[in-house]
Amino acid sequence: MEFLRLLAFVAVWGFMWRWVVKNRGNWNIFYGNIVGAAGGVIVALVMLSITLSLYPMADEPEKNQAEKTVVQNPSPNAVMPEAEPAPVAAPAPAPVSVPTPAPAPAPAASSSNLPAYVASKPQNEPSPPDSALMPFYSQRMATSMSEKKLEDGLGKNFTTLRQMMGTDPNADKSVMAAVMCVPFVQRAMRFPAAAAITQQPKTNSKLFKEQTYTITNTVTGRNMLGDDVLYRFDCSIQQLPINESGYADWRLLDLKLQKAGS
Repeated sequence: MEFLRLLAFVAVWGFMWRWVVKNRGNWNIFYGNIVGAAGGVIVALVMLSITLSLYPMADEPEKNQAEKTVVQNPSPNAVMPEAEPAPVAAPAPAPVSVPTPAPAPAPAASSSNLPAYVASKPQNEPSPPDSALMPFYSQRMATSMSEKKLEDGLGKNFTTLRQMMGTDPNADKSVMAAVMCVPFVQRAMRFPAAAAITQQPKTNSKLFKEQTYTITNTVTGRNMLGDDVLYRFDCSIQQLPINESGYADWRLLDLKLQKAGS
């Protein structure tokens, strides 16, 4: 039975992930995979909890039957039949509950143990026709981006991601930081709509003090010649305190792009 539960868990997770990616609309496949993976885990956990409530573990009926026999014995002088010594009872397993729709990630390490972010010199350079970057893009970048503005564009997918990140000020929000970096990276390109972030199975990030992250990945941009060029980027971004509306602004600290292989 446990194997069937595991098989069903993996099947539901994969089906939900695939369904979200296929029905993501006109959003980037990067966002679709993030929300698909998270949504699939949530749906699979709910399914697992329901099956556990309907079909409990095999040893639970025997335990309940033994307790019922002891309670129904009316004779105060009755002597329990001698049997082999009962083994030392193990601690009772924690009850399985249906997970909330927005589980918060585990808190990150204490901020005192994290390194402090040190800003580097801004990257400003011209952009020849064979480059997919805007000329002197560092001077053209916005200084911050609101979660509310991004949610208005992405809709429920981004709302689900925000709920999963929670409000713990010490939580690791690398996934959220990676999503918030995307519009900054796209705006550094000559053709933002043609920019495509490389899909990764795991976010490549470095965490600093005060909710500061450096996200490392690659992006494909189109140059003036119509060619697609691959770039490696390091996006350093910081989450500012959450405001009264429940949203936070993310401040861009640094963005460096370098042509792959150069």
